[in-house]
Amino acid sequence: MFHLITIGNQIRRTALAAGLLAAFALVLASAAPASAQLFTPERDMLNRLVQGASGNDPATKAFIQGRDLINEEKWDRAAATFNKFVSEFPADKNTDAALYWLAYAYEKQNKLPEAERSLVRLIQQYPTSNWAKDGAKSLVKLKSKTDPQSVNVPQDADAELKIIALQSLCQADRARCATLVGDVLRSNANNSPRVREAAITLLGRYGGNEAVPVLIQMARSESNEKLRMRAITALGRTGDERGLEVLREVAMSAAYEDESPTDSAIHALADHENARAVGIVGDVIANGKNLTARQHAVSLLSRRAGEPVVDELLRLYDAVSDVQIRKYVVAAFGNRKSPRAGAKLAEIARTSTDLELRKQAIHAIPNRGDEQSIDVILSLYDGERNPELQNYLLEAISRYQDPRAYRKLMQIARNASEPLERRKRARLRLRRAARRRRGLRVRGRRRQPFLYRRRHRLQLRRRRLQ
Repeated sequence: MFHLITIGNQIRRTALAAGLLAAFALVLASAAPASAQLFTPERDMLNRLVQGASGNDPATKAFIQGRDLINEEKWDRAAATFNKFVSEFPADKNTDAALYWLAYAYEKQNKLPEAERSLVRLIQQYPTSNWAKDGAKSLVKLKSKTDPQSVNVPQDADAELKIIALQSLCQADRARCATLVGDVLRSNANNSPRVREAAITLLGRYGGNEAVPVLIQMARSESNEKLRMRAITALGRTGDERGLEVLREVAMSAAYEDESPTDSAIHALADHENARAVGIVGDVIANGKNLTARQHAVSLLSRRAGEPVVDELLRLYDAVSDVQIRKYVVAAFGNRKSPRAGAKLAEIARTSTDLELRKQAIHAIPNRGDEQSIDVILSLYDGERNPELQNYLLEAISRYQDPRAYRKLMQIARNASEPLERRKRARLRLRRAARRRRGLRVRGRRRQPFLYRRRHRLQLRRRRLQ
């Protein structure tokens, strides 16, 4: 029973984890939308601003005034305050921060030339300041909007600034993106793996048709495994049909780990926009060289939307002889809302000649969560004569919070013709269901039991005193 639960839970966890990983990768790799502000201070920069000054001298008071206006989002007054500050206190310890936030306030008012001048002054006058480092990144983002042709990837900059420059340029000028990213990928000596990984992601997102051949080559032959995995993922996200065959080749590999090119290729195929990807994933499931990879492919295929997935799962169930793979296919039926998937589960639970497949189907039916599924489980119990399967059906019935399920459990618990052990199980499931219902009734009033006990103790104390 534990193994069957593990298969179903693994498929559901895979769907959740894949969704979370995709969202996380999108946050890390994608550029901000065009409607977003040109540069945004990070949380630590805002904290530095809040904590950056204390004291009663005129300069500190002026800086604190500007800081408060930034926090209040009064951009015009903040710009005027910081502009006055840098004019009156050019040698103050906070002048570098004031220049940064002056540029920020200008940008919020769409005064881009003024913002650029403030950032340039900050970088030139305070080249070793932390605010200057932040200002350099902001200047790149600003220029990518005002003059994309002037943006270049600085070869002597740190990795973060290079990535920002690449991202800003690719967002603003897709025609140059493929060329510049290609230069970064070819210059191994001057660029860290982190920069090259970001470059591959940007190439897939913004490089257009020219990016696909480069990504195909890297997916096949890149010696650095992490870069190869990044290229495979980027190739899948292009949605280009030209990448399907190389993804199939890699996904069929005998070498498989949770983080490997094979794993990346299976994910890329499962998420690929092209309709042919469903059949290719099915081919990997049926003919792949690694059992774990094939099982994982079933899990990923089961979360893909659309009836073609159900078609492929039905085909796989009939075509694949390996019982372990068929168990995963059966579990996948339980995660589909299609009536055809439900009908197939009922058929397997009733008529399959393989006891393990029948068990898996019985476990998967309640996962569908529809009203018809409980009718299927109840009818299966009434018609089943195998004691082991009856026990599995009892567990399936107990998973429903439905009056029909409670009545059936009560009937089993009271039926003298049922085996004693099964009657005990039914009573245990009823007690658990009763506790669950009581928990639902008192939810939001959890302090009441303590108050009731306290009131009862006070009543007993009064009685003793009387």
